[in-house]
Amino acid sequence: MMELLNPADLGKISLPSGTTEAVMRYCWPKPSPYRTQAAMWIRDRCGAFVWSKQEDICDSVVVNKYTAVKACHGPGKSYIAGKIAAWWLDPSVHPIGSAFVVTTAPSWPQVQAILWREIRRTHRQASLFGRITLECMWHMGEGRSGEEIVAMGRKPQDYDEQAFQGIHAQYVLVLMDEACGIPKALWDAVKSIVTNDESRVLAIGNPDDPGSEFAQNCKPGTDWEVIRISAFDTPAFTGEECPTNVLSQLTSRQWVDERRRDWGEGSNLWISKVEGEFPDVSDDYLITPSMITRAHAIDLPGFDYGRYGMDVARMGDDMTVIYRNRGGQIRLVDRWAKHNTMDSADRAFKWLSRHMPRLVPMNVDGIGLGAGVYDRLRQRGMDVGNFEGSAKALNPAKFNNRRSEMWWTFRTLMEEGMVDLDPDDTTLAEELQQIKWYVDLSGRICIESKEDAKKRGIQSPNHADACAMSCVVAGTIFRVNSESIAGNLLNQAM
Repeated sequence: MMELLNPADLGKISLPSGTTEAVMRYCWPKPSPYRTQAAMWIRDRCGAFVWSKQEDICDSVVVNKYTAVKACHGPGKSYIAGKIAAWWLDPSVHPIGSAFVVTTAPSWPQVQAILWREIRRTHRQASLFGRITLECMWHMGEGRSGEEIVAMGRKPQDYDEQAFQGIHAQYVLVLMDEACGIPKALWDAVKSIVTNDESRVLAIGNPDDPGSEFAQNCKPGTDWEVIRISAFDTPAFTGEECPTNVLSQLTSRQWVDERRRDWGEGSNLWISKVEGEFPDVSDDYLITPSMITRAHAIDLPGFDYGRYGMDVARMGDDMTVIYRNRGGQIRLVDRWAKHNTMDSADRAFKWLSRHMPRLVPMNVDGIGLGAGVYDRLRQRGMDVGNFEGSAKALNPAKFNNRRSEMWWTFRTLMEEGMVDLDPDDTTLAEELQQIKWYVDLSGRICIESKEDAKKRGIQSPNHADACAMSCVVAGTIFRVNSESIAGNLLNQAM
């Protein structure tokens, strides 16, 4: 039988050296320094480099409930956001079961392939608990209690207040990637799940659209801590010490020089993508950033055949481009440079011959170089239309020429949600934002000519013109409505 210890004998017990300290550490552990040092966690646990602006983001998330990062192209904002998500869930920062991460973005590829790619990479680097699925779910836990979801990426159709109901934790972190494209309803829903003082929201993105909710939250006087990153803040320009492998992935001097040549300093794209600031979009730009954001989010089914639009170039920097429009779903098919007109005609014929014996129409810019391509395709029996932008408009009282009429109708289609564009087609998005319009002395709508655009440093909008031409049908503009959809379906069945 075990004898009870006499309290008077406690002072006579000799414990191994360090036992008292070990018991104290176990029963009353000291707070982890990583709790307030996200950048240090990234360096220590991931062996990764964090440059100064990225460290500013880390520090802001630690102390501020709302952090908004408006940034130029390529400073590593999604990279640092993915690292912060993993830091938030590390048990040395927040105990298992007490923290939750939700990420959002305007499209599912942006959720899956950008932010969660970095989260997965950090999960491996830091040897963190749990497993991450292809559906962008992070599971932790095992044993009788089973696994818990501790992080999730929300796809676009989940963007409503109901999708966020039921998310409760002491420490909630919401990451909003490409924040300009996220609608106001989702911003409101996010605030409904970060109700306590320990929760955080980090919104990051290019400041493209001054009319977005992201822009409103970046204005002075809001609850948001706003961090701006311009290209000139990055190590390539400041001289900040940075490993070569990291520097090669950040904004470069060459990229800025190319954008200066293509866009021109002071243009809306320059202000947004280079300076990291919201542009003051004037009324003389035909297509606004919000229209493009909406076209990226729209998901039209597409039809099997549709029609093509082709803008022809020869030698030099301009590109010959082909787009295909299938019921309003418009996608880049092919592009090339420095080919003669016969080579371009042969390349277009290869695309059209894929559908034979059915003839799928293609509109070709028949002015100048395009005339030879048009003639050759007609000679080979293809269904091609000769689009002459300088020709008389169908409504000459309203438009100065056919090109202006085409572009104004294309803008109307975008406003009505009838155009579905590829979010990954950044060249098209850039060119669409550069097109200007004005009203002449006769009160007619005019689209700036390619020659005038080049005078202000803008390259020829070959992608944009081919895209818009893919909408032209039999002397008018293709419109996606119930009748045209039914007609296309009928034609496919015949």
